[in-house]
Amino acid sequence: MKTPKKPSKEPPLPSQDEYRRFNVLQEELISKFRTFGESLSSVRDDVNSMKPKLDKLDKLNEDVEILKSAARSHTDAIRANTEATRANTEDIRSLKEAVQGNTGAIHAMQVDLKNINGRLEVVEVKLAS
Repeated sequence: MKTPKKPSKEPPLPSQDEYRRFNVLQEELISKFRTFGESLSSVRDDVNSMKPKLDKLDKLNEDVEILKSAARSHTDAIRANTEATRANTEDIRSLKEAVQGNTGAIHAMQVDLKNINGRLEVVEVKLAS
């Protein structure tokens, strides 16, 4: 048969040394929590001071996206204009060649006109006499 359990002894009350150690630890913890709270407050102030800058950064990012879109659009327009410029350059070259060909013909006609004018003057002189 089992023997009945003895009623448990109540724990002894802490000694004055233990109270002092507890009080010192408690004061240390309170001091550390106070320091932590002050640091946290400083961090909170820093974060609050950064919020307007972050808002500006968001706006700046939106502006950059708009600029990127405009740059893409302008790049497409520049490509189209470059192609048109190439086509126009080819047209200008062919027109230049035509003008140069016509210039030769015009010079030949000028020589012919001078000869005709000279003959006309001779005819007028003969008619006038």
